[in-house]
Amino acid sequence: MTASPLPPDWSDRSAFDLAHAWHPFTQMQEAMATPPAPVIGAEGSDLLLADGSRILDGISSWWTCLHGHGHPKLVTAAERQMSSLDHVMFAGFTHEPALELIARLKPRLPANLTRCFFSDNGSTAVEVALKMAFQCQLQRGQKGRLRFGALRGGYHGDTLGAVGVGELDNWFTGLFRPLLLACDRLEVPEDPRRELNADLSQWPAQLDAARAEVRRFFQRHGEHLAAFIAEPLIQCAGGMRMWPPELLQEIRTQCDAHGVLLILDEVATGFGRTGTFLALEHAGIQPDLLCLSKGLTGGTLPLSLTWTTEAIYECFLGDWASGRAFLHGHSYTANPTACAVANASLALFDEEPVIARSQALSATLSTVFGRLASHPAVRRARVLGAIGACQFVDPATGEPHPVEARVGWRLHRQALTHGLLLRPMGDCLYLLPPLSTPPARIEAAGEVIMELLEGL
Repeated sequence: MTASPLPPDWSDRSAFDLAHAWHPFTQMQEAMATPPAPVIGAEGSDLLLADGSRILDGISSWWTCLHGHGHPKLVTAAERQMSSLDHVMFAGFTHEPALELIARLKPRLPANLTRCFFSDNGSTAVEVALKMAFQCQLQRGQKGRLRFGALRGGYHGDTLGAVGVGELDNWFTGLFRPLLLACDRLEVPEDPRRELNADLSQWPAQLDAARAEVRRFFQRHGEHLAAFIAEPLIQCAGGMRMWPPELLQEIRTQCDAHGVLLILDEVATGFGRTGTFLALEHAGIQPDLLCLSKGLTGGTLPLSLTWTTEAIYECFLGDWASGRAFLHGHSYTANPTACAVANASLALFDEEPVIARSQALSATLSTVFGRLASHPAVRRARVLGAIGACQFVDPATGEPHPVEARVGWRLHRQALTHGLLLRPMGDCLYLLPPLSTPPARIEAAGEVIMELLEGL
């Protein structure tokens, strides 16, 4: 890929950006001093900056990029589809790219998931699942199920329904509390088996205690819950909290026992990130609703899916006057171009060793984070699939840095000058690269991180 020619001086464009653009998760007053880095292209695992430098996309551009930037088969799929049918509303119409996507994806999902609802992004996939679960329970006669269950530390998006089942202590979302769904939260422990060189002597007893706590949670709240939502095995935006598959199995059991629908949010964990196509495969369970996005199109275009069961779908059938229809939709629902790119991305799982690459990255990340674990500024180095994470602390005290010190932000900016995109969350430092990233690039990223930690 050849980057588009641009003037060598980007100062005018940066000034225009700061005069008009409002960037996500950004205090714009701070951005005046450290403007967003101008990206003029992307190639493979790299982003190309206006100053001519290349940076390794160490976080897959917010966990979306699967096969590397600009994969020719994804580009070709978008171009071909745009030339024949760019978009049509999905209400009252259908088209081949959407039907092909359903056909390609269904065999890779749990067998009980037979119905698919299209939307635009991870938050909307979750909104669909929450609304669908609540309306289903209501139409089954379960009028007292007015609450949702969720994991403490979870994150499911930034629309109000998704915020309501997320952790209100994350990302300053607690201020929206008066507007949110009623939610009861279950705390689960992190899985020490994911940590490198962890002491597991107390783990069997801790796991038994955690199972018992899951049972107590459902005994207290189960009769009032429409659904329980969780990110399987890893709470990504919650700080890469890796939790035990045995507890996901217990949650499934308790949902069945108490008539609660189980929603699994695989927006970030799906499409090979954890070493299997879906993270739920590690636990061997089937959800009632499944949310997919991010890697669905290989990180190129917005698209999401909410899958559910035939039993839930049938709860919405009736004549128009019954009011049982699911009256929800988006302007770009099942956008044909996005569906075509998603089909090309899924085809790559058959044409290229995508899962094998994920597993190879896992081995490399284990080596890299194993080395980082020896640094006095690092605690709890851990790996799950192609995701490596650790906590960074003040090496002099072993305690977390004060929030106001903005150490994570400083690491982010310093890493850019070393050719690496990092974006720590609080005191959590992680790597989640495109699955096509050569292991040698991850080894080099580990050396950069070690050098940056020396400067803390």
